[in-house]
Amino acid sequence: MDSRRQDLTPQKRPYEGSDECSNKRTPDPGGVSRQSGSRRFYKLKVLLPNGTTVLMKIHDGSDFIAVKELADRVKIQAEKTSNHKKSVNWDADLCFIDDFDNVFKNSLKLTRLDINRVYNLRLHDGSKPATIYENMWDLTPDTELLMELPEEYTFVTALADLIDNSLQAVWANDETDKRLISVDISDEKISIIDTGPGMDSSSIEKWGKMGASLNRSYKIQAIGGKPPYLKPAFGMFGYGGFIASMHLGSHTKVSSKTKIGKKVYILCLERDALVTGSVFGSKGTWRTYGGLRDPTKDEIELSPGGSFTKVEIFEPKMRSTNIRWLKCKLKDIYFPYIQCDDLSKTGRTTRPIEFQVNGDDLAEIPGGEVAITNLASCNGPEFILQVHFKLNHDNATVTSSQGTRSSDEANARLRCVYLPVRDVKESIDSVLEALKEDGYDYTEEFGSFRHVSCRRLGRLLPDARWAWLPFMDFRQRKEDRSQVLKRSCMRVKCFIETDAGFNPTPSKTDFAHQNPFTNALRNLGSKQSLEKDSGVDVDIVKDGKSLNLAQLDKQYQLWLREMHERYDEEVDSGIDEPVLVVNPLNKKELHISSDVVRVHKAFRRKEKCWKSGQKIKILKGACAGFHNNNIYATLEYILLEGFQGDASSETIDISEKDGCILESVEGNPKFDLQKSVSIPINVIDSGKCVVVDDSEWNNQIKKQYSKLPSAIEILDSRQCHELGIESMLPDKPEIYANDASPGEIVAVIRPATYKSGTPSKHLDQKYMIKDNFEMSLAITYSSKKISQDEKNVYSGRVAPSSLRDFHGLYVFKPKCKSHPLFHKAGNYRFIFSIRDSSCKKCVVNVQVKASRDVHKWALAKKISHHNLTVGCPCQPISVSMFDKYDNQISFLILPEISIKINCPHAAMVLNNDFSPSISVDKLSLVIEDLVIESSNLDNIRPIYDATLMLFLSEKHLLDIPIKVLPGPIQHFIVQPEDIEKQLIPGLVINELKLELFDAYKNHVQENTKVEFSLDGFCWLDRSYSSKKVDACGYIDLGGLLRVTQGYGRKVSLSFCSNGETRIIKEWHIEKRQLRISSQMPESCFAGSQLENLEFVVVNSMGDVDVNFHDDDKMGQSHTLVIKSQFMDFGESVKYIFREGRCIVRAVSVPSEEGEFTFVVAHSIYPELQLTLKLHIVLPLETEPLNIMHNVNVLSLMESEAHIDYRSPQYHTPETMAMYPAMADIDSCLEFLKDLENEIVEISLRIGKLEAEIKQLEDEQKTIEVNLQNFGGIIDQLRVSTHGLPGKNTIIRRVESKPDCPAALVMQHLKEIGDQDRRGLMANIIGIVALLGTTPSFELSRLFAEYLGDKMLAVVCKYYKDIRLLESYKKNGKLNPRHALHMLARELGQSINGRYLVLCIDDIRACNVDKDVEGKLLFPDPTFPDGSTPTGFLGYAVNMINIDVDHLDTKTDAGYGLRETLFYRLFGETQVYETREDMTCAISCIKDGAISLDGGILRGNGAVSLGCLEPDIIFPVAPARNQLLSDNDIASYRQLKLKLRVTTDELVKKRKAHESDLKRFRKRHNLYAKYFSKNISK
Repeated sequence: MDSRRQDLTPQKRPYEGSDECSNKRTPDPGGVSRQSGSRRFYKLKVLLPNGTTVLMKIHDGSDFIAVKELADRVKIQAEKTSNHKKSVNWDADLCFIDDFDNVFKNSLKLTRLDINRVYNLRLHDGSKPATIYENMWDLTPDTELLMELPEEYTFVTALADLIDNSLQAVWANDETDKRLISVDISDEKISIIDTGPGMDSSSIEKWGKMGASLNRSYKIQAIGGKPPYLKPAFGMFGYGGFIASMHLGSHTKVSSKTKIGKKVYILCLERDALVTGSVFGSKGTWRTYGGLRDPTKDEIELSPGGSFTKVEIFEPKMRSTNIRWLKCKLKDIYFPYIQCDDLSKTGRTTRPIEFQVNGDDLAEIPGGEVAITNLASCNGPEFILQVHFKLNHDNATVTSSQGTRSSDEANARLRCVYLPVRDVKESIDSVLEALKEDGYDYTEEFGSFRHVSCRRLGRLLPDARWAWLPFMDFRQRKEDRSQVLKRSCMRVKCFIETDAGFNPTPSKTDFAHQNPFTNALRNLGSKQSLEKDSGVDVDIVKDGKSLNLAQLDKQYQLWLREMHERYDEEVDSGIDEPVLVVNPLNKKELHISSDVVRVHKAFRRKEKCWKSGQKIKILKGACAGFHNNNIYATLEYILLEGFQGDASSETIDISEKDGCILESVEGNPKFDLQKSVSIPINVIDSGKCVVVDDSEWNNQIKKQYSKLPSAIEILDSRQCHELGIESMLPDKPEIYANDASPGEIVAVIRPATYKSGTPSKHLDQKYMIKDNFEMSLAITYSSKKISQDEKNVYSGRVAPSSLRDFHGLYVFKPKCKSHPLFHKAGNYRFIFSIRDSSCKKCVVNVQVKASRDVHKWALAKKISHHNLTVGCPCQPISVSMFDKYDNQISFLILPEISIKINCPHAAMVLNNDFSPSISVDKLSLVIEDLVIESSNLDNIRPIYDATLMLFLSEKHLLDIPIKVLPGPIQHFIVQPEDIEKQLIPGLVINELKLELFDAYKNHVQENTKVEFSLDGFCWLDRSYSSKKVDACGYIDLGGLLRVTQGYGRKVSLSFCSNGETRIIKEWHIEKRQLRISSQMPESCFAGSQLENLEFVVVNSMGDVDVNFHDDDKMGQSHTLVIKSQFMDFGESVKYIFREGRCIVRAVSVPSEEGEFTFVVAHSIYPELQLTLKLHIVLPLETEPLNIMHNVNVLSLMESEAHIDYRSPQYHTPETMAMYPAMADIDSCLEFLKDLENEIVEISLRIGKLEAEIKQLEDEQKTIEVNLQNFGGIIDQLRVSTHGLPGKNTIIRRVESKPDCPAALVMQHLKEIGDQDRRGLMANIIGIVALLGTTPSFELSRLFAEYLGDKMLAVVCKYYKDIRLLESYKKNGKLNPRHALHMLARELGQSINGRYLVLCIDDIRACNVDKDVEGKLLFPDPTFPDGSTPTGFLGYAVNMINIDVDHLDTKTDAGYGLRETLFYRLFGETQVYETREDMTCAISCIKDGAISLDGGILRGNGAVSLGCLEPDIIFPVAPARNQLLSDNDIASYRQLKLKLRVTTDELVKKRKAHESDLKRFRKRHNLYAKYFSKNISK
């Protein structure tokens, strides 16, 4: 027994902390507040058998206290306060029992107790113990806390506070323990029970003490962690128990038991007693009843662990609470604790807590906003952000509620889900409808939907329901490309989960206002940074990567577009062709937001056809506006906008003309709903819209007709007088302005039995309906009888009233301040109508005429001025007479008027032969044929203001402002006058001005546009072809024109303005003549040459034109060319003019006897040419000298080199005849000696070249032998492998194609010699199909199918190389006898149509990094979440292997075929394994994609369908690295390069050898002929 007495140990709930803040003021049970560190006591609360409570304080001086001593102290204290009838047997064998039923009979060990902590002991005197104890619990709060009570507290809020306590309790259980919260609600009692650790005596007292939260110290532990932050440290204010229970009912009983406790502690709270009766004593303490009992059987079964807490609230203050709604609401508040996907490592849904309400498991009940929203969302990826907030103390301004402490950091997770359009309906609308059915009182619609919901520590904050976060809202974006975003952003729901770093309001329904973390979260994504103002640093992370605001905006847009493209289901079920209506009227009534809708007359819905004109019945409750009765209507139109539709129908009580109207106005369709009603398409889906037959429809019409009013009638003046009212409406249909007097208008509604054809003379009540209709009056005004310009001047509505015992009178008193009635002439329409009735409108027309009293004269139309052009009849000028109300008065006769012109600064002559007339409508006097003449308009330039004065019988009537403008261009003056001096072919005219005048010598008006036509000139810029006149009347053409005609030709400049008369000015370019100034012999020896021929260009005076000078800087190209049909001088050889002279150093003459004619001409201007003739004779015969040359004779080609021996003109027949001494043997021998020396020199050079050619040929053979070592491997890259087509196979296929340019190119390259290939055709690379290979047949076929005809495109290096394939005539037409077309003709083929040529040096290369294999390093495509699409194999441009023969084919900039040719063909085309993989990755595809199973996307929305088996594909060859190592490939490429250099050098040496051999033979033949004709004689 003694051992049991020593087990007095305080117990508490496992999650409760005992280390309360040491410096925090805590209420003493005796009412005295003490600070920690003051006097120390052991505190014992003794429960006496008579139901009273005594609090004992024992100083900590001793370790034990005897039971007898303690009982005596208790007795003394009890006798001071007790007044109960039942007494305690103090003489009995007393003992004390603790909370765990430990019995203490001898002593208590005090050292086992905590200082200043209260422990419960029950005094046992042998009698039956009490069950209820007075003043057992001290609930005295801190007085400061009474100022912090929540301002708004609702039933749900209070209930949630109590459930929070239970949630915190069960969360502390082990995973093996039962976690249950059960709520039972009835009209008599609310019960909340949990299977948490339970509460001991101290804990249960804190539960009932306001402000005594047990969880404040745990807030720091709930900051951070893993979302959704399920750490229910909700307690911050200490209101959860006391305030919540008192709010819910009149009195509360709390029962709790711990696992190790034997008894159930009871705390009783009574609201009235605590508020009014139990505040007693000078210390002002709050005490209440308590008790102890044993657990019941049901409680033991409910909690297998032996601990629980139960809160029972009696006489609850409920007002017909919807239990179904309450279950859904609680499910929303605690949804992550009920079911959660984040706690399981496998992603499996777990149930952390078992929640029950009235026996129903909340996880199993349908409904709730979160569950409904999740079901309505798409299955696509969510947009998830992790946001960390950290307080920057340098800038922070922290505001927090009393009793709370702000932390330095906070965390939030944002999870955005997409709610797409499904089954022609917005998912958000479906969610809202479902919530309203569950009892939610949301007033939101699709446009006002709250897109953000917030939780703190997994608990919903109901009032933290925001419309948007800044980064989510695209509604105000102005970009065109953001229209999809504006629509898609409306379909996003964002769930925000926060940790304990965010502070809530005391009621825990919202975040604390003005808190820096709250402000930072609400402004997340704002373009204006709030970090400086709020003092909070924000770090946004997505998929492990930090984002700035621009990146956040970009990734959110990408996600929105992906969700829209993948999950929004567009609907167009119309059968007929729709009418597109832009900006329809009645958008609100039509429930549409789009600017474009489709209007159908028939559509199909769920295999049923609905057509315009069908009679339908809309059942009661089908949709909004149809709650009370079934509605009969006629289906008129079906309207469909982007994703959902509406049907417009005309109800049975609306006339056909009041139904909706679809009409074309100025070619644009317009739709007006009028009185028809719009019903959503989903009414048809719900089955609450049915078609009715004719009999039912006709019966309904009869019933309706008998109840509806028939017509509206206006009481006349006599009937109004009977009522004592003066009628405003005149009895006549036409009146003059202001003839009607002010008054009232009275209307009545006639029943169907009333016959309007026989109006009664007196009022009769039986023909006036007394029902309480609302009548509207609309007064419109139109200046004409037609209503096109009709405008509303008054609108009003009145209810029926009574006068003189007549009921159902609708009295209107229209007052129109802005438009007084009957003042303006025109038609007034009075339209009377009844709202929501089929009663026909009553329309009264009153025609108001202008008064006959003329008040003023004025222009018929208000314009600032009239424009009059001198010499031209003016446009008609209309003037009118007006009365005092500005009404136009009709002209009955033509008045005699006179006109004068007032312009002080310019004399003007007025032609008085004008013709006034009256307009057709007789409202205007029209003045026509008025002509003004003046030559002084420059004096009033550029304003041209004047006044036209109108007189009637010398009476000044009106001043009309006019502008007198110059006439069209009639002549001009060219400046400078000696413009011919600038007319030099090819030169720009630097100085040229045109001064323009009209017929009266006035300068033309400024900004007059003049169109020019040129002959012999050209514009430096095409935009100069039209010019505007400047402020002075000039057009400056200096520096804009270039002379294009030649010398002696005519040039002209013509222009016109506004399509009027064309004016032409002509000039002549001064003539020039080409002459030869040097002496020209009449004859010359064959094979010789003419030297130092000088040509000059002279002007018309015969003088040399020293300005005739070749100068590129001045744009002058003056060169001379020589042409002859006997010899090819080469048109590319040009001789330059210097100061009018050109010297030709040598002209070769033919080697045959006869007449030699050649033409010397200017290279640009053919008119400058000169034809020269010369007689060619053979030299005298001589015998050859005994000179021997051992020369190899080879096949020679024509050489362009000329013979260059000394003074050949000296040895002409003329000179030898005139000077016989010169024809002696000595001079001939000297000439022959020179020839002999040259022959010897050429012979030596030929020998040297032959040695060099021999050496190069040996080197070439050595390289070729080395290359043969690679031959077998290279052949494997060219020939077929395992039946797959190799390069040779593809070459044969290409060559076999008839009339194909690619085949002709391949054949030509194959046939031409190596010399030509290295020379003329070196830059023709080949065709696309033979420049690359693929490792597999599938890739080859797919790439060929993707490229199509581009596989046969010819590839060359430069754009200029196209001339090798095609040439054109001077007229621009194709030359069929040149280049590739000539080869086709020789082979009997033809080239029809066009073919593609790709020039790699003109292709913009892809400038990205490359790997060691030369492949382009593109980044892999990624989804918005950063993942790479499944099945992505690579980029097509990298899966092509460059042909081994073209590895070194480069552009001048060093780019190879991959980054030029193949990037031009494929771009960033991607390759996937399957079509499904490619379709899933469509949002990542830029330029196109290919799948190995045959799918082809071409980018920008294009898809290739069908199947094709192309015969021209890329050769299939294994990868080079499979056959050759990297070193082998490098060696092969070096050998190929060395062979190319050697071959080029060999070609060059052979050409030089052939040229020298040709020269040797010509010199040798000349030597032999000359010797035989001269020396031998």
